[in-house]
Amino acid sequence: MTRKEALRKFHEEEMEYLEEKKLQFYNGLQQQAEELSGEIREAFKNLKEEVQRLEKEKIMFFYFSLLRVDMLGGEYRFFLQAFDARWYMDSEPAETTFSLDFLFSTLEEVKKKLTLDAGKYMGKINRYDISEILQNNAMEWNHILAGELRFLFRDIEENKDFAEIPKLDTWGIYWGEYRDASELIAFVDREKKYQKDWERALRLSKEQEDALISKYWYFMDVKESDGRGKYLLFNEFENCILTQISFDDSNLSGSRFKDCTIKGCSFRNAVIRQADFVNCKWEDNDFTGADLTNSIFLEKDIPFLHMEPEQLQTILIDRRANG
Repeated sequence: MTRKEALRKFHEEEMEYLEEKKLQFYNGLQQQAEELSGEIREAFKNLKEEVQRLEKEKIMFFYFSLLRVDMLGGEYRFFLQAFDARWYMDSEPAETTFSLDFLFSTLEEVKKKLTLDAGKYMGKINRYDISEILQNNAMEWNHILAGELRFLFRDIEENKDFAEIPKLDTWGIYWGEYRDASELIAFVDREKKYQKDWERALRLSKEQEDALISKYWYFMDVKESDGRGKYLLFNEFENCILTQISFDDSNLSGSRFKDCTIKGCSFRNAVIRQADFVNCKWEDNDFTGADLTNSIFLEKDIPFLHMEPEQLQTILIDRRANG
């Protein structure tokens, strides 16, 4: 058996085990959500102190990155940086590090098993091969983590330390690998939007299906518009007035509506999972057949939404704010 053949067979044999560990990691995210949230809060507290010490200009980019160099030693540390509008040209970004060993430590168990299993290949599988597998899996797990953190960061502005960091009206939080691939998981764009901006995005979505994903709509007043069948994942509507908009058959999962007036809108058969409706005003809207699983509504709003009994069983009710 050649080394190339041995490596291919080794990957095939370990595939099922690695998938099991990936699922274990995902389940661990749900179980350790509070500890994860605490580490993030502490990181932003330390970052705020650095921003103040350096007397930084207003921040535009926050960048979380998993450090491969630490992974080689069995540590899973993240680097958090705050940049001004110059991005990587910012000569003195504010920086801090923190550990998520409690999430990624399972990879050390994976390392031991891969090392043991590699023994039967009589040296054709070496420690560098195992290291590459571990790092590739760590980055895949990190991508899963980023997806879950979209929900955690959705209300990050309510965090006291983050709120005290001076920021531009447009800012974003990125999560990925150091100076490499990353994804935007939270952002704000507080520049007033108009109906023409909304309609332009709808037209673009006919050619690019993902054109409406992760958009920020601020102080927009839009009327009588057709948004049926669109992918509106992780959209933010802040201080918007939405009148007679059809969202029928659209996917609004992960979206947030904050301080909006929503009247005469149709959400028939839409997928609206894990959305968040904060301080909205409601009038004559239609949620018939919509999937509202784990979406958050204020308790005081429920009587005005005319939901089906099945939908009331799947939503999350926020009883903290009734004013």
